[in-house]
Amino acid sequence: MKKLTKIIAMTALAALLLMMLGGCSSEQEDKTKPAELITPDVIELPAAPAEEPAAEPAQDNGTQRQDGERFEGVIILEGMEETVRYEHVRNETVGFEMDYDYESFVRQNETVHERFVSQYDNPAAPQNYLEVIFQAQDAETVADSVGAELSQKYDIIREACVLERAGSCIRIDASATKDGHTPDLLQAVYIIPSGSGCLVAAAHYSFESAEGFGRRFANMLDTLTVLSRAE
Repeated sequence: MKKLTKIIAMTALAALLLMMLGGCSSEQEDKTKPAELITPDVIELPAAPAEEPAAEPAQDNGTQRQDGERFEGVIILEGMEETVRYEHVRNETVGFEMDYDYESFVRQNETVHERFVSQYDNPAAPQNYLEVIFQAQDAETVADSVGAELSQKYDIIREACVLERAGSCIRIDASATKDGHTPDLLQAVYIIPSGSGCLVAAAHYSFESAEGFGRRFANMLDTLTVLSRAE
């Protein structure tokens, strides 16, 4: 009996010793095991919007207005802005292109000339109109001829001038009679070099409408561009 008790006591002691050794081993492992890093949660920010490429300046693609094409513009008339509705004219036979106010003028297209007559005039015998024709002679010769003809009735003024698109030309102004009076009908003739010849753009208008039509004709002529003529 004593022997059995002794065996039980030794077994219990051995078990206790094993438990103590196991506890030490776990503690040692805890000490030698590296501490785990605590990584904070990653917050995903919304992606920055992609930068749009800078707009490129508009390129001139060489396009041009077609004959009869209509569009709007603004001019200063009698000190105020006025919206003008234009129609583009492109006449390669006469050799020019130009914009005219189709609400104020009626276009009379002929083979050898273009005429723009006031909406308020008799188209068969107008007073207020602009006519553009081609002359095969050089500008100086034609200016001499036009000046000689007008000077029979008018006290003319001949001067060099520049049109915005057509460039240098000769202007003959017939706005006074030989005796110095103001005539009922006025003329302003532009002779514009064009190749071996010239364009003659003659503006006719009455004294009463000189302010309005004079400015409109001048504005139209500033849009005139010389083209290579189709023979």
